[in-house]
Amino acid sequence: MNTKGKALRPAETIQRVMISTTSYFVGEFCTDDTLISHAWPRSGDRRANMHFFEDSPLSRCAFVISFETPPPVKQVGAAVPQYAPTADFYAAAMSVLYGKRFDAHGSLENSGSFNVPSMEAYTSFCDPLLPHNTKRPRVDLGFPLSLEHVERVYRIFDTVEETPAHDAFHAAGRFYARALRAAESDPESAYLHLITAAELISNAHLPAGERLLDDELESDVQRIAGALPDGAKVASRLRRRLFEVKRRFVQTFLDFIDDDFFNRSESEDPIWGLKRDQFRVAISAAYDLRSQYVHSGATFGNWVEATRRLHERQVGRPVVRDPAMSRILFDAPTLIGLERLTRYMILKFAQAHLKMDLTIPQPA
Repeated sequence: MNTKGKALRPAETIQRVMISTTSYFVGEFCTDDTLISHAWPRSGDRRANMHFFEDSPLSRCAFVISFETPPPVKQVGAAVPQYAPTADFYAAAMSVLYGKRFDAHGSLENSGSFNVPSMEAYTSFCDPLLPHNTKRPRVDLGFPLSLEHVERVYRIFDTVEETPAHDAFHAAGRFYARALRAAESDPESAYLHLITAAELISNAHLPAGERLLDDELESDVQRIAGALPDGAKVASRLRRRLFEVKRRFVQTFLDFIDDDFFNRSESEDPIWGLKRDQFRVAISAAYDLRSQYVHSGATFGNWVEATRRLHERQVGRPVVRDPAMSRILFDAPTLIGLERLTRYMILKFAQAHLKMDLTIPQPA
């Protein structure tokens, strides 16, 4: 066996993947088996450093995630473990945590081999003025843009016991991250990704058949259960039908979006921010938009895309052929509004079900 250069080859138990963000971060995150640290642009490369430090359509900040794994099994027919998905995993979780766009570029070193990362997203353009691209914290749950706060989601990763809440958080994070990546090029798809993310959370928060009946209706169902020979089965069937997906979707937002949320806005003028008294109607309309798209093919991307003033709701009544669609578009939040709602809801769900720490550190 040729042992030359052995010390120079990648270790089989140390994996490295790469991610990047359109925002700007400081610091690093380090545990006994995981390190997230900056990958710096080449010294003296004025163009690369300009995009790294300044607001630019090509702004990017890159990181290498290094982590330790068990030695691979060495036997005939054994598959080589692939750790590139870890980049997607962290990119999604960090997108939700910070409310910033993160892209996964795949592996640099995997199970003892060098890998070529995918850099296509690294050179893509972005609007540096959009909330998920700026170099400042978000208005809601605005964690400082320092990698040390990855600890908040790492605790969830590091949990041995997997639960439906863990699965929902990770799955919703993937769709939320996809929404941020698609926001500028395909706002319609981004909107649908956010609806899917919220639906995943609602399915975990309010499993089918558990609640959503008001007191009067619950009393009626209990009377049916007690009065009929097969009343228990009939009552169960009624609960499943009454507890429809849309009602769970809306109720989950109502459970997690608190009054404090409406004290802030991403809009240039607060008058175009989301309003508490219109909130239930807005969330219901957002879900109806997805239904219209699925069942009739109605397009809506140009009505919800981000505006220069970052409106969170419509400025006026959209002019479309179908009056019902016009009303839905008028009531529904824009992409900027729905993104803000969805991130807040996912994080509040993680606080309630996974004990995530959402305390914002005060400036020294």
